Amino acid sequence: MNLNRSVLFVIPFICLCLWLQPQAGPVVYPYLQNLSEDSVELYWTSTHKTPVEVSWGKKRSVSQARPAPELAYHPVEQQDFPELKEAPTKYLHRVTLSGLKPGQKVSYTVHFPAAPYQNSFRTLPSRQGSVRLIAFADSETEPESTGNPAKWGTENEPKRRYLVDQTDGFRAHLAAIADRRPDALLIAGDLVESGGEQRDWDEFWKQTGRLAGSIPLLPCPGNHEYYAGPKHGTYTDDGSRWAIDKYRGYFHPKGSEKAPHYYSQDLGPAVLLSLDSGNGRPHGGHADTNHYLKGADFTEDFHEGSAQYMWLESQLEKAQSSGKFSIVMFHHCPYSSGGHGHAPGPKGHETDPQSGQPLRELTPLFMRYGVDLVLSGHDEMFERSEIQGLQTLPDGRKVPHSIQFYDVGVAGDGLRSPDRVNEWSKFLAYRDSQEIWKDDVLMEGGRHYGHLEIDVQPTSTGWRAELRPVYILPRKTTKGWTFERKLYTDVVKLSSEV
Repeated sequence: MNLNRSVLFVIPFICLCLWLQPQAGPVVYPYLQNLSEDSVELYWTSTHKTPVEVSWGKKRSVSQARPAPELAYHPVEQQDFPELKEAPTKYLHRVTLSGLKPGQKVSYTVHFPAAPYQNSFRTLPSRQGSVRLIAFADSETEPESTGNPAKWGTENEPKRRYLVDQTDGFRAHLAAIADRRPDALLIAGDLVESGGEQRDWDEFWKQTGRLAGSIPLLPCPGNHEYYAGPKHGTYTDDGSRWAIDKYRGYFHPKGSEKAPHYYSQDLGPAVLLSLDSGNGRPHGGHADTNHYLKGADFTEDFHEGSAQYMWLESQLEKAQSSGKFSIVMFHHCPYSSGGHGHAPGPKGHETDPQSGQPLRELTPLFMRYGVDLVLSGHDEMFERSEIQGLQTLPDGRKVPHSIQFYDVGVAGDGLRSPDRVNEWSKFLAYRDSQEIWKDDVLMEGGRHYGHLEIDVQPTSTGWRAELRPVYILPRKTTKGWTFERKLYTDVVKLSSEV
């Protein structure tokens, strides 16, 4: 046989054999990012770097993979959990599904050698279509949540615990979300308990699992994404860098792995502006949202004069000109009945080292450009506040305007009680939703895990929106716990008509 022909035959044969060798399945199953009207990016992590084919409709493509050392287990994790010491290198895979149409249902298959993965999603609607969004915060996943119900006390029963543990509560919450088939999930920070502990991220992806492969996750970082963990450096510069690198390893706004933590996302007749509120400047002052976190070179300031502030103002002007329903999302709640609603300062009776009050500096900007909805978490209580003022229209006229501020930090972690008066509060589940019991069974009301459901529909003159506060009610039966989707009474309807 001719030598050159032998080489041409042997090389493809070797490659084929390598391809057919058994490969480990994904560590994190495929999840959606950067969904648009005509494309989506699909990511997953694996311990194998070999490209994987993805098919949708009549199209096929293969993934690009890179080593992801930022997703490794911390040495302390490996010390505490010996089974993690030999954890192999992880690779982040990415592939773009293109050539799609607005509002199209797309089925896709990722052809993993061990077993193909199949799922489907719906592309974002056009400006003329309606959109359903669901917002929550503070899932704070960790393996230790299993068997650990959150504190659920009141003034009369301060030691009371919630009916189910945090893992079951979050799982039931996600199941209820899946049934509603939203176009996107908006997560206002604190996805995991400790951003620097890979085990907590493993738990997050274990819980979101298939849902993240059918509905895009649009998050912003919370303080816990900067928290390395009690044994991993807490809020030290090195610890927080280690932590936020994991967040950046998983989420890539606009497809860039070096993108800042703030971004914009068109959502049909709505637009989302997502911010990073994790570390206001200067450190330790009245404008600081994290008195524990000193580092500045890996965090984003949000006050006037900062790069993020200037970007925000330009995006708000653009959003106002578009006439879309405008949503701003960040983690720290500026108006709150909770402990983080106190003034910034050392932890004390009326001060808090991780206060949300510094975000109030942005309210005049929101008001000027007519922001409709602000989403946050941090205080882990379902609360709506309303700020009224004057919006400046593009033609210079000033008209009355109100902004709805929500704390939606009830995804699956704490269910906290208020400890201060919030003069702007319009609804607080703790205060305004009475528990109704019958024969030791909770029938309705009270504080529970939940989310805000946002429906936006275009009209001939702009849009109309309905904001529905949802809670997931657990009920004990002879067969175990069941969960029912319920609505709080505080349904808000908005319109672009002025």
